[in-house]
Amino acid sequence: MQELLIGYKEVCRSFEVLKPYENILTIFGGARVAKYSEAYKQIERLAFELGKEGYCIMTGGGPGIMEAANKGLVESKDKDSKVVSIGLNIQLPHEQTINPYVEIPLIFENFFSRKFVFNHHSIGIIVGEGGFGTLDELSEILTLIATQKIQKIPIILYGKEYWKGFFHWIEEVMLKEGLISKEELEIISIADSPKEVLRILKNRVVKTIHH
Repeated sequence: MQELLIGYKEVCRSFEVLKPYENILTIFGGARVAKYSEAYKQIERLAFELGKEGYCIMTGGGPGIMEAANKGLVESKDKDSKVVSIGLNIQLPHEQTINPYVEIPLIFENFFSRKFVFNHHSIGIIVGEGGFGTLDELSEILTLIATQKIQKIPIILYGKEYWKGFFHWIEEVMLKEGLISKEELEIISIADSPKEVLRILKNRVVKTIHH
């Protein structure tokens, strides 16, 4: 009961803080991705371009891919920019100190309330390189869309070389075995450049971008 109460308070606080912001894209990815790796640089460049197009960026607020996304967004801003860098940080024993590029930090004790905030406020999800936690976040959002618990939004796997084996397995095993439908498979896109991501978002995002 205490955990539920804490989670409820976390959700209420987050909703109040994020209420003024629209066009929020969430970028998921691993905390263990090295700062000077190509994956880090690619996400940083992507977030920079998304910021220029008027999107806010929300991440888990930690290091690795999350830091790269928050950093790229902050670097894209001019003094009159209305985009913001958001971090939903989870308290963990061994990682997740909040990165220095988060402008709006929100701290969570519970994964369930943190996930709820991600899912409610995102108009699109981009998934960079990551491990089990990243796969968990991806699987949950796909399940919620497939079961019509939330509206359909773009889900973009970023980095074709990293994700191609995973996507091939979904297509050649899960789909062929009838464990998912073709319509469920079509929820996912794969992109390798900011230009591709922007094209997918502009074709599929329902909300209007306000510059």
